Amino acid sequence: MPPVNFRLLLVTDRTQTGGRSLPLLIQQAVDAGLPAVQLRERDLSTGELRALAREIQSITMPRAVPLVVNDRADLALAMNLDGVHLRANSLPVPVARRLVGADRLVGVSTHSLSEVEQASRDGADYVLFGPIFDTPSKRPFGPPLGLAVLTEVCRHSPIPVFAVGGVTSASVSDVRGAGAYGVAVIGAILAHDDVAAATREMLASLTP
Repeated sequence: MPPVNFRLLLVTDRTQTGGRSLPLLIQQAVDAGLPAVQLRERDLSTGELRALAREIQSITMPRAVPLVVNDRADLALAMNLDGVHLRANSLPVPVARRLVGADRLVGVSTHSLSEVEQASRDGADYVLFGPIFDTPSKRPFGPPLGLAVLTEVCRHSPIPVFAVGGVTSASVSDVRGAGAYGVAVIGAILAHDDVAAATREMLASLTP
């Protein structure tokens, strides 16, 4: 299994950029030290997603910043991306692993302890767990789970847990105190007026 050597994961969402270019904002974040990107643009066609992935890959690859793509194990393989991120109802982890191989990352979005334990048993490298706090992008997944549930999940998970859902630089210490390995964010960086400053602030809050 490849190492999970990042504590901050930026999940993309073009609707939160305020009309600004997503690749441009990712460039600014990477220049500020962003260590990993998850490409999550479900509404794009395969051709559009491939074109966007290629543009982002041209930013991340020179800096050795892992780029994982949501669901599309085929694109991860075809474009030599760093991994694939699965929803709870998408490809099973063992199938994705057979497709992308042992050297690429396989992450899973989870919303309960049982899902975290299943992802671990199936061979996932890490999980996103949430939503921890209230945030519009995660409301379809139910009410916030809170820090107590996060603490319980982290206590039982043998693989890295990334807290997701409404996490800000101000709440990083709380989720890290609950045992989270790292955080996954969207708006805390992409919706910020100064993406580079927001990235640096998030990274500083993650430094022990």
